[in-house]
Amino acid sequence: MAHSLPPMVNSRRLGAIALVITFATLSSVAYGWRPFVTTDNAIDVCVNRSNGDMHAIASGDACKSSEDQVVLAVGPGATGATGPQGPQGPTGPQGPQGDTGAAGANGQTGPQGATGAQGPVGPQGPTGAAGAPGATGAAGATGATGAAGAAGTTGQDGVSVFSSASVTLGSVTPVQVPGLTTTVTTLGTSVLYISTDGGIVNDGLFPGDYVQVDVRVLVDGVVVADRAYDVEIAQFAYKSYWSVALIVTPTAGTHTVTVDAFRRSAGTLHTAQPTATLAGSSNSMLRGTLTVLTLNK
Repeated sequence: MAHSLPPMVNSRRLGAIALVITFATLSSVAYGWRPFVTTDNAIDVCVNRSNGDMHAIASGDACKSSEDQVVLAVGPGATGATGPQGPQGPTGPQGPQGDTGAAGANGQTGPQGATGAQGPVGPQGPTGAAGAPGATGAAGATGATGAAGAAGTTGQDGVSVFSSASVTLGSVTPVQVPGLTTTVTTLGTSVLYISTDGGIVNDGLFPGDYVQVDVRVLVDGVVVADRAYDVEIAQFAYKSYWSVALIVTPTAGTHTVTVDAFRRSAGTLHTAQPTATLAGSSNSMLRGTLTVLTLNK
């Protein structure tokens, strides 16, 4: 008859019980036991009452009078908790590449897509060649004659003359500049605008040689303007230019305008007094001019 484990057996650890059961199962000589085979899910065990020793017996055998019989369930215990996952092992070498499979058959042609939207209009082409000119139209009627314009100003004129040669001045006697003379005709309401210019050269040989030259404008032999010009020889300096402009109100008729000049004074540290040269011909940078404008008031 099976009994429950005595109190002293309850205090044993489960590991000791398992060890005794294992030893008793595998040994055929311990305690004079004989081997047995069980196909049940339990093992019969005899436990000594005095010292707690135990041994397994075959199913159907009886324990000694000093022992208690205990039935232990045999079979898988409850599944324990899953332990933590171990580290991943190293990656194995790559296997050889397999053979390329045969090409598959071509798929069926899909249906034609819908027609796209019409594109934008292209740029305008180049302009075509001009057409042939049309026939000349009939002449239109002659328009009316316009009113006569106001009478233009009469009696106005202008003239310019140039020096034809140079003139050398060595005294106070006036000398006309060659080419600088002209004749004009005026009305009773006319004025004359007169201007003249040209070059003056000091003919001295030494620095410090000095001349003063007067240039005059005459109308009908009467002096209407007189200007004095000083020219001294210095480093890179030996010439100057005259320039005179004025307005004269003459009587009606013909008038002659003339330009003349004279040497007013001269000075030098040497023996000979320097002379002066005025104007020049057409190829000279000293060439003089005389301009007379006849204007109506």
